[in-house]
Amino acid sequence: MDNLKKRPVFIDLRTDFGFKRCFGDEKVMKRFLNIIIGKEYGEIESLVFENVENTRVREIQRGVTFDLRCRLANGDEVIVEMQNYGHRFFQTRANYYLYNLMDKYIGKGMAWSERETDIPHLIGVFILGVPMEELKEVITQTAECNLSTKEIIWDRIRKYYISLPNFSFDISNAMLSDEDIWIQTIKNIGNMERIDPQIYDRADDELKVLIDKARISALSDEEYSRYEAELKVLSDQGTAERYGYDRGLEKGLEKGRKEIIINLLASGFAPQQIADLAKIPLEEVLRVKSADD
Repeated sequence: MDNLKKRPVFIDLRTDFGFKRCFGDEKVMKRFLNIIIGKEYGEIESLVFENVENTRVREIQRGVTFDLRCRLANGDEVIVEMQNYGHRFFQTRANYYLYNLMDKYIGKGMAWSERETDIPHLIGVFILGVPMEELKEVITQTAECNLSTKEIIWDRIRKYYISLPNFSFDISNAMLSDEDIWIQTIKNIGNMERIDPQIYDRADDELKVLIDKARISALSDEEYSRYEAELKVLSDQGTAERYGYDRGLEKGLEKGRKEIIINLLASGFAPQQIADLAKIPLEEVLRVKSADD
């Protein structure tokens, strides 16, 4: 690889490429889920990655593409999403992801009286790279509860919001948990100067695998080029977000997305690649391309 000295040492996990490269490893994902949801659901011994595209079940329904999706040995399903920039009504979107997945288990015209078992647990883990005012804790768990008693009355869908900006870290604290160590690494692996060197002494085997997979030196030139393109998208998305929310106008976000599309088209990316990289509907990419031709 050329010019390695000028490259950063680790990839940024906020990129789609970096996130899927590291968390798409079975050992890493299993350990991460055990740390986040293991107390509620028990030790996860095995998992299988599923197709990230959940195609529409009904003609009027939109399809959904998840960042990562896996099925546990007991049949429960988990989606893990990295959210890097502000998104209006994100909680609504998170619910849509999980209810869309529920369609796999509930067929049209199904006779409820004939069901012998309930659907498996459908669990969403949403890693947030930007603060959300209503999420004050590092990890916020949600469930359907009785508001009076706080008792959970339906547990088939659960959501875990991991708010990275809310997390602070003190390596001198001898009571640090594995959860603390993992979240610290996820938050800062693209900026390793922010991670205390002692983190390596406290990291478990699976976290060390994640760190090794995040090394820039492990990438081919082709992979690094893709990673650089995604960093540009991440930067452009942040600019678009600031432009839109500073004015409080949807037009601002729309203009920001248009600029991202135009810039990537000029760089030689195909419309489908742009849609996948920037998570912009393909129809919008093609509309901008058509107007720009």
